[in-house]
Amino acid sequence: MTRILHASDLHFGRHSVPEQVAALEAYIASVPFDAIVISGDLSQRTRRKEFERAGAFVRRCEERAPTVVVPGNHDCAWWTSFLGAGHRYAMFSRYREYVRSDLEPRVSVPGATIVGLNSAHGIQPYTLTTRPRDLSVVGAVRGRQWERARMAFSLAPPTDLKVLVLHHNVLRGNLSKRWGLASRAFGIVDASHTGADIVCCGHDHEERVEEVQSARRRFVVSTAGTLTDRTRGGRPGSWNLIEYDGAILSVTLHEWSASAREFTRARVSKWARTAETKHQV
Repeated sequence: MTRILHASDLHFGRHSVPEQVAALEAYIASVPFDAIVISGDLSQRTRRKEFERAGAFVRRCEERAPTVVVPGNHDCAWWTSFLGAGHRYAMFSRYREYVRSDLEPRVSVPGATIVGLNSAHGIQPYTLTTRPRDLSVVGAVRGRQWERARMAFSLAPPTDLKVLVLHHNVLRGNLSKRWGLASRAFGIVDASHTGADIVCCGHDHEERVEEVQSARRRFVVSTAGTLTDRTRGGRPGSWNLIEYDGAILSVTLHEWSASAREFTRARVSKWARTAETKHQV
């Protein structure tokens, strides 16, 4: 059994809920995992104190399991490279200093190959949309990034679960009605072409686990919630547990229980997998 914990949008800073973060850290310290995935937005305003706390959290995760973390739009100092002018490297200087120098990590663990992509590009010509609210918020994945993921998965053992990690939600939000990527629904097609079995993302602050079909393939999208006081629709804070035994892929939603003051299992989604097909069970 391969077990992967997927969390997102911790937003260390003003809106973080320390009690929930502490509960997640305690869970990670007490339960074995093969890998831990954090899909972006570790800070709120790219401040040093926020990144210091984020770095400490990531180090605790690394003590327990190989950890894949990618940046989110809140981790990006977009004003340092507005529309390509300025220094692109500076957008993630603090993230690189306190969290990770690698923005697109790749990890292989028993039973899974995990590839991270940076979808937080700030305000660039290719992130502009017709919606002013998207400025500095919407994400993008360039063609060469999708291709790197496809190549990495093509070289992975055929029996591996292929896990793609990016910050921005590839599915349109149920409550927000907003796409995470500037390419909107084309992001689903691009993700499918990589050969990923499951896409881990966040950004929308609404938990969601769903199987989608695109480009004659089916794959699962694990959109993790947030551990802040800014959940979509007042939903509880949450994170997802991914498990794969070579035949069954399951994603279990763990939601915050205010009465129990801990995360509890809320629902489980399962898919049976063969070489050619997979269907929900």
